[in-house]
Amino acid sequence: MAVSQDSKFAYAVGRIRVLEMKLLDQAKMQRMLEAKTPEEAFHVLAETEYADLVAMAKDPHQFELVTTGEIRRVYELIRKMLPKEPLTDLFCVKYDMHNLKVLLKAEYQAKNFDHLLMDVGLVPVELMKYVARGETVPGVPERYLKAAADARLAFAASQDPKVIDTILDRELYSSLTGIAQKNHYDFYAKIIIDQIDLSNLRSMIRAKRMGRDKEFLNESLLPGGVIPMSQYLDLLDAEWDQIITGFAHTAHAALVREGIVDFLAVGQLTLLEKLIDDKIMQQVKQAKVLSLGPEPVIGYLMAKETEVRNIRIIMVGKLNDVATAVIRERLRDSYV
Repeated sequence: MAVSQDSKFAYAVGRIRVLEMKLLDQAKMQRMLEAKTPEEAFHVLAETEYADLVAMAKDPHQFELVTTGEIRRVYELIRKMLPKEPLTDLFCVKYDMHNLKVLLKAEYQAKNFDHLLMDVGLVPVELMKYVARGETVPGVPERYLKAAADARLAFAASQDPKVIDTILDRELYSSLTGIAQKNHYDFYAKIIIDQIDLSNLRSMIRAKRMGRDKEFLNESLLPGGVIPMSQYLDLLDAEWDQIITGFAHTAHAALVREGIVDFLAVGQLTLLEKLIDDKIMQQVKQAKVLSLGPEPVIGYLMAKETEVRNIRIIMVGKLNDVATAVIRERLRDSYV
């Protein structure tokens, strides 16, 4: 008997509901946030699902080993629950592109940035080093090899490291869209479209802040969003209030207004970045009310990534003696 798209996720969704109860709640995050020292914040983390990983770290400076280890553990768990579903691929591709960016830039700058690599992608970091050097490696997706080759050629022609980011970001969203559409993950496909629109918004505001021209912006924009790329180009030279008006009829009107007002007041895009992430999380939370299908699994994976990001924000802040109020402003909206 054929199994429906929704019912084949029934067992996994049951497990996910239990796992959601173990996500760090506001009380635990608050205790980490208000800790007086990095050691104290790390101690709070040791009382949670992260206990085994914290025990393997020498001190709070090794928090990245803990957070990366947790992401790896969760991905492996989901793969075991749903071995025929490429759900974790939707999250691993960005680590592949991140690692490729780091390795290409390290090569061109003749420096070692290995401490920035995150071995959580579909391609092991050691294999990705061959890809970055332009070598063909068995088992590496052909499109990765082509993206790396295109980035190398573009950098050779321009000597501008920004072209590496642009080409690999386009590959990232193209890959994600392909995986989501092929496997009928409609929920995530809609999130990708929002991510593209909001990424383009961020690129436009950054370009305007730097006084760059339309050609520069055009090279940074990602295809595939709902908002036409021409709208960002048309608004680049407009006044800030005209930009706010230009997005007034989009789903992101309030975000654009609040983010730009804050940017004009403080000169930083920190709040805009947070608002963008929170907007995506609001969309992800729709998965909490669904009882079947891939949505709850995707929601849990995105919840875990946001949880890990907030832990990193707190630990970086504590290690650099940043005021608690400032750290709190940077925290992203959580799933629970």
